[in-house]
Amino acid sequence: MPDTNYDTIKNVWTDELENDHLQDLEDLRLSKMIDYISSMRLKLAETNAEDRIQFSLLTQEVLNLEFMIHDLLVLRRDKIIRASFLQRRPMGTMTLVEEEFYNRLLRGFEGHKLYIDEVLAGNPSPTMTVESHASDESTDTKTIDKESNDMEYVLVRFLKPIESAFLGLDDVTYGPYEAENIATIPIANARTWLRDGTVTRVMVEDDSDE
Repeated sequence: MPDTNYDTIKNVWTDELENDHLQDLEDLRLSKMIDYISSMRLKLAETNAEDRIQFSLLTQEVLNLEFMIHDLLVLRRDKIIRASFLQRRPMGTMTLVEEEFYNRLLRGFEGHKLYIDEVLAGNPSPTMTVESHASDESTDTKTIDKESNDMEYVLVRFLKPIESAFLGLDDVTYGPYEAENIATIPIANARTWLRDGTVTRVMVEDDSDE
């Protein structure tokens, strides 16, 4: 989506609205949509209210954009919830935040199923045990326990070089990286790069999903 405008955002929203399955939405695409609505808000703020026609048109456009982006994300949220309840990975590409949301839901539903099994077996646990199967359902992310804290990672391909090594939030040094290098780095470090196009996620095919 090199030229994001009102029509492209409307098309993304319409595709999501008209299809039962989750549509592709990458962090970079969402970032460009956010940048566009921010630019329109700024343009509205700079418009003289006495220019009633222009002011009214811009106000309505901003309101429409806010509605479409909000509804888009809610539609996607509901599809992700349904998929996790059925223990099926959504077909479309998710943003990083949606991926984390899906993995947490999946672990929660799996943990509750285990709780039901324990109750039926006559051994109810005082707390719900949640087993992490994120690696089974989402092979492009993984969770590592470190000093009782969950550190989540993501597999990425660098589209732009990173000339200097950097310290990850897990206190591990990463890089430098050249364009097209593939690496697993902490999600927290990858967020900004995913939004500005420095990296893109590497999606590994899951043969278990037919």
